[in-house]
Amino acid sequence: MDKMSADGYQYRALYEYKKEREEDIDLHSGDILIVTKSTLLALGFGEGDEARPEEIGWLTGINETTQERGDFPGTYVEFYGRRKISPPTPKPRPPRPLPVAPNPLRPEDADQQGPIIPDLMEQFSPPSPAPAVLLKLVEAIERTGLESANLYRTSGSCGGAELKQLLDYDAASVDMEQFDLQSLTEALKLYLQELPNPVIPSSIHSDMVYIAQEVLNAEECAQLLRRAIRSQNVPQQYWLTLHYLIKHFCKLCQNSGKNNLSARTLAEIFSPLLFRQQAASSDTNPEYLTKIVEVLITSECHETQTAPAPAPALPPKPPKVTPVTNNGINSTMTLQDAEWYWGDISREEVNEKL
Repeated sequence: MDKMSADGYQYRALYEYKKEREEDIDLHSGDILIVTKSTLLALGFGEGDEARPEEIGWLTGINETTQERGDFPGTYVEFYGRRKISPPTPKPRPPRPLPVAPNPLRPEDADQQGPIIPDLMEQFSPPSPAPAVLLKLVEAIERTGLESANLYRTSGSCGGAELKQLLDYDAASVDMEQFDLQSLTEALKLYLQELPNPVIPSSIHSDMVYIAQEVLNAEECAQLLRRAIRSQNVPQQYWLTLHYLIKHFCKLCQNSGKNNLSARTLAEIFSPLLFRQQAASSDTNPEYLTKIVEVLITSECHETQTAPAPAPALPPKPPKVTPVTNNGINSTMTLQDAEWYWGDISREEVNEKL
C-alpha cells in the first residue's frame, strides 16, 4: 500500500446545485466529487456509510471539475467508488493559464479584416449565459424563425453584415425588429466567424477529435466531450457560450417537423464556425468535427425531453451557533436550568406546591 496516499471516496453529481452559503460549492450534473475517509470519520460515520450519501447529509469535498472545495448535499450525488488520494504538499500557486493566442493574420489579409471584436472572456462574465450580442441575436431568431423552412440555409445577406456592424458598435440600442430573419441568421454566423478565437478553443481540438474517434457510445462520448471543454485550461466563457448555442440548436430540433433542421444538419452548418481553423485543416476529417457537434446537440435534446425528476429536498443544515460563556455560565443554557434561579427551594418543592 502506498504510505503517501490516503483513503477517499468518489461521488457523482446527479443534479445541478447552486451554492446557498459561502462554504458551499456549485454542482453540475456529471461532476465528480472527492471526499476523504477522515472527513466522514470526523462526522461520526464509519465503514460502509460512504455508499449512502443521502443519509450522511452534507459532505465536504473537492469538485474535480472546478477544483472548488466546500460543502455539497448528499441527496444530490451518488456513490461512485473508492479512490486513493495523495496528501497535499506545500507548493507555490500555479501560474494562471494563458488565453489561446489569436491567429496571426497574413499581411495580405490585414486590409480585408474588419473591426476586431473582443475575446469571449472580455465580452461577458457569469452569471450571464452568453455574450450580449449572441443573446440578442438568438432571442430574435427564436422569436420569429423557429419554424422557418430556410433557417440558417441561406447566406450572402447585406442586411446581416450591416446588423453585425451595428451590434459591434452598440448592441443595446439596436432594434432587432427592423431586420428580417435572413439578416439575423447571417449576423450570427458572422459573429462566430469573426471572434478572435473559435468557440471551441484550438487547445482542445485534438482531445475532442480523439474522443469522437474512439468512443462509440453516444452518451458516454457527450459526457467526455463536455468534460474536455469544461477543463481547467479552458476559460469558463467558452463553455458557457457553446452550451448556450447547443441549447438553441436543441430548440430548433424540437421544431424539425416544420424547419427540417436535425442535429446532423445543424452540426454540418455550424461545426466549421465553432472549430474554424481546424475545420479548414486537411489533417482532420471534418466528419469527426460534425460528429462532435451532433453528439452534443443530441445529448442536450435527450436531457431536455427526458426531464429528470425534481431534485430531492436538501438535507437539514443546522445554523452555526457559537456558545458564549459569560461569567462561567454557558449562554445556551435556559434560565430554568440555572441553579441560582430556584434560590433556597428545589424545583421538586415548587412543583409540589403548585
